[in-house]
Order: sequence, then structure tokens, then C-alpha cells
Amino acid sequence: MRVVARVVAAVAVALGLAGGGPLDAQVPVPGEVRQLVTFTFLPGRSADALELYRSEALPLYRADEAMLSFRAFREVESPVPLDLVIVRGFQGMVGMDASNEGLREIAAAAGSSIGGLYGRISALSSGHTDQFVEMLPDLGAGDPAASRLTAFIWYRTAPGAGADFERRLRRGVVSLEQTWGVPSSTGRFLVSDGWDYLRILGFESLGAFQDYWTRMAASQVGRGLDELTAARREAVLADLPDFRIR
Repeated sequence: MRVVARVVAAVAVALGLAGGGPLDAQVPVPGEVRQLVTFTFLPGRSADALELYRSEALPLYRADEAMLSFRAFREVESPVPLDLVIVRGFQGMVGMDASNEGLREIAAAAGSSIGGLYGRISALSSGHTDQFVEMLPDLGAGDPAASRLTAFIWYRTAPGAGADFERRLRRGVVSLEQTWGVPSSTGRFLVSDGWDYLRILGFESLGAFQDYWTRMAASQVGRGLDELTAARREAVLADLPDFRIR
């Protein structure tokens, strides 16, 4: 367990009272699990919620040594209502357990309460969802979150087609994306509302997003992936640069 002195020092780093290192790319690592929290906020309260995250939550997250990375995204185009998507990475679910314990210590040392902070953020929202994804580092390349636009694609595979879906990604789709200069990553859902896989793709424009799907539909690789897909949902988001941690 962390001692209080270490926690206070970590908070000092997060608040800018000590030096910190450069930001790293959010490229999946073996064993990584990511939590996706999707918020819709009450009318007129988005700015308040973002400021609460920025001024009170981010300093605590920066001090959380169990968290691998943190990204936040706003909506650009989405078929379902969403205002903010928070993505946090951990070394497995055990890493999230350690993060939850550490955040309680960090907040207490700073004279705050992580539960109270979450409650205040929830009071500004009309709802949120939590999803957990086990990242598959070999089913992608590059850092989609570093692009101007980041597309999140949820997949539900046909019954029993999971292994073939992963094989199709590994043996064709990812290579094609690399040829096209499209960074990507893939995760298998651990906790979701009926989805099996999440793919994250990076684009510099909406036109590039459309071009990707046009070329994928015209390719044998893309058609093969469609044959294994029962349902698909896309959302195009934009990264909030000042929210990046590690």
C-alpha cells in the first residue's frame, strides 16, 4: 500500500509542482484493458462537466500510477447521443482494482473524495455507460487517438464467428489499413451491451473516413469481414488534447 508521503508527492507532480515526462502514444500493450465511459450531459451543462474534469479529476488521474493512459473525446458525428467519451487504460482488470484503491488514497491526501467527485459529475449528466475492452495489440498498428478524428466502431459478430473475425483482421484487414496509412487498434469486449469487438481508427478528415469504407467495401478483405459481422455501429470523435495523460 502506498504511504501518504508518496501519494502527496504524486499529487504534486500532477499539479505541476514537480517535473513530468512527455506524453506517450496510446498504443495497446499486452494484457491491457480499457474502460470506456460514455456520457450524455444535461442541457447546458457540458462546459461545467468538462471544467470539473479538467480542474479536479485530471490532477488525481495524473498521480495514478496504476493507470496506463487517459484520453477524452467529444462527438463529431454519432448515431447515438453522446457528449464525452473517457478512455482509461490499465494492466488488466487487476490494474483497475489497483487504480481504484490508489485514487481513493490520492484524493484523500489532496483533501478530496473520488466518490464525491464522481457524484458531482454524475449530477451534471443525463446518463452514462461503462464498457470494458481487452486490447489485442497484434490486431492493429499505430495510435488512432493521435489523428485529427478518431472513429470508434462497435462490432457484433455472427454466432460462433469470433475466431474467424480475429483471423480476418490479423491476416488482411490490418495490413490493408497500414498500406492506406490508417492507424488502428482492436479490443475484445469484456463488459458491453451486446457488442463483441471494438475497433478504433484514425483519420484526418470526414472525407478520409468515407474513403476508407468505400475502399474496404470494394476489397475482398472488407467483404470477408462483412460476412462475419451481424451488426456494426460507428461514431466519429475528436480528441481533447488538454485531457491527455501518458
